[in-house]
Amino acid sequence: MKLHQLRALDAVARLGGIRAAARELALSQPALTKALRELEAATSLKLLERGNRGAVLTEAGTRLLIRSRVVFRELEYAEMEMRQLAGHDKGRISIAISPVLGQMILSKAYSLFNKQFPNISLRFLPAFTRSSMAAVADGTIDFAVVLLQGIETSANVIVEPWFDVEHRIVARIGHPLGTSTTVAQALAQDWALTNATGGGQFDLLAKLCAENNAPLPHVIHEAASSSLLVALVGGTDLLTFAPMLGQGFSNPPLQVIECPEVIGLKRKFGLIRRADGYLSPALVALRNEIQRLSYDHIAAVTPLKAR
Repeated sequence: MKLHQLRALDAVARLGGIRAAARELALSQPALTKALRELEAATSLKLLERGNRGAVLTEAGTRLLIRSRVVFRELEYAEMEMRQLAGHDKGRISIAISPVLGQMILSKAYSLFNKQFPNISLRFLPAFTRSSMAAVADGTIDFAVVLLQGIETSANVIVEPWFDVEHRIVARIGHPLGTSTTVAQALAQDWALTNATGGGQFDLLAKLCAENNAPLPHVIHEAASSSLLVALVGGTDLLTFAPMLGQGFSNPPLQVIECPEVIGLKRKFGLIRRADGYLSPALVALRNEIQRLSYDHIAAVTPLKAR
């Protein structure tokens, strides 16, 4: 297998066809097709299925593509490190971060990082546990700062627990329940979560129900991002959970609904990265700034001890 053949496979997978891939790689279609055939010959496997709707990877092609993208990323790391050693700190870093935490510390982390590495471009993505785990594993992103609840251990991924954050029941200001209620009354309401069927906030709700011997709410809606969730809850009578990370992060603003029976709704945040991935000086600097600012923020807004 050769690098140009793997890049041909990657381009076809991303763009969905030979013509578009050849255009991106500045190759003729026959040249691209030849590279793909040579790759299939080298693996003794069919890697692509060609049809009226374009080219689709087979199972073998998908597995090879995942490995290939890790190779591409390691080459980028090598090039970045050589440029940094030569005094030319150009490069690109891709990370995912929890949207709520990102609103609190990301701009400061960027400013501090940019002073050290002004020529490195950054790509920030919203971190969701399952998708971020897959993106770290296949090398699409360098690391993710994310909720660790529900993370499945993997031999090629390192998990760094950072701190616990308390979560509370929240609703729009002026909600009929007011600012205090019972668990039974809260669970009798309709809810909205970022995960309505498993993992994340759903696990918090399931834990609350189990601890109080209560069934799940009759209706649970799903809003797949924190911004959508806040917009939905802020304009309705739905309930949800929110991390206690300080004021000013939600727009419209939400209020905490106190429940005396609710205790111990904590979720652990931390970092995940590939075990065999190289952390360049720039990556180490960005990771350290995000961790330090996160610890400082948590210490300032909550009595929970960061650890």
